[in-house]
Amino acid sequence: MKTHLECLLGRAPVAALVAIACLLGTAAPGTAQKPKEKKLEPGRWYPSLESGLNITQSAYSNNWGGGDKGSVVWALITNGTLENQLNEKANTKSALKLAFGQTHQQTVRGDGARVWDKPEKSTDLVDLESILRFTLGWVVDPYVSGRFESQFQDVSDPSGRTLYLNPLKFKESGGVARAFIKEEKRELLSRFGFTFRQSSRRFFVDAADGETRTETTNDGGLEWVTDYKTSVFDGQVAWTTKLGLYQPVFYSFRDILDGLSADDLAAAGLPSDVADYPMTLAVDWENIFSTQITKYLSVNLYLRWLYDKYDNTVPPKEAAAGGLANPGDVLGAIRKTGQFKQTLSIGITYRFL
Repeated sequence: MKTHLECLLGRAPVAALVAIACLLGTAAPGTAQKPKEKKLEPGRWYPSLESGLNITQSAYSNNWGGGDKGSVVWALITNGTLENQLNEKANTKSALKLAFGQTHQQTVRGDGARVWDKPEKSTDLVDLESILRFTLGWVVDPYVSGRFESQFQDVSDPSGRTLYLNPLKFKESGGVARAFIKEEKRELLSRFGFTFRQSSRRFFVDAADGETRTETTNDGGLEWVTDYKTSVFDGQVAWTTKLGLYQPVFYSFRDILDGLSADDLAAAGLPSDVADYPMTLAVDWENIFSTQITKYLSVNLYLRWLYDKYDNTVPPKEAAAGGLANPGDVLGAIRKTGQFKQTLSIGITYRFL
């Protein structure tokens, strides 16, 4: 019998989680020297932008023994920030994350010839967030923020068709924040507030053609986000972590799930408590470890653990005769266990700013 923790973690590699715990233990500074406070000149922009390309390649001739297969794995990653202390009472900061990569795999045909399959996506991310904090000198700072998330390619269609920039996710938040640490090499910012989310997702109408339909959803709830940036291993490794908790309080399509009878649920192959899934606490924990070996050569470790029991961007549709019109979409949106992603890359990185 699985424990509750095991169900949440899903298939996350234990070694990776242990590595995080070890790195957490080394995060405390090892010197008694008082760190320098980070001070921003009012009205001045502080930009940072870096981009990296990681490539792994192998190839074999047709008569190569041993059954090895060639492959090409590449990923292009771009990260940037832009901060400005507009005046004594307002601070704005934006963060951009872009990533896209593919895997090209070689296969062996029946006649022994080696051919290259169609490339498959290995990583994909579009993430832009902006925060405006009102630094009034209070115990906490009021804030408002906006966030946009998507992916360059949506390849989830069973027929192998591709949609670009799908889905589109928008989020607006407001509440209070506190900068617990504001140093040159360490920052800790935590915020709590109410969030509204909107999404627009396109679906193929059927498997016969490329016609699509667009569905939109809305939900809102309480959100707590903590961002921490520091260095570990005597300053050799930069560590950035972000932990987000989101508790929905309303979902625009929950009434449809609530209205399904036991027979409707059984016919669709859905669990009896599926109406509660969109209202379950969502957890998103992201970690990035990076070190610069030379001026242009870097090593990056990306770890993300996500627990989102139901993808609220997929709306259930009511059939005219009762029940669900899209049971397959709803089933595909259910994730009862945690999702884990890990990428380790060595490649060329260039810092523009």
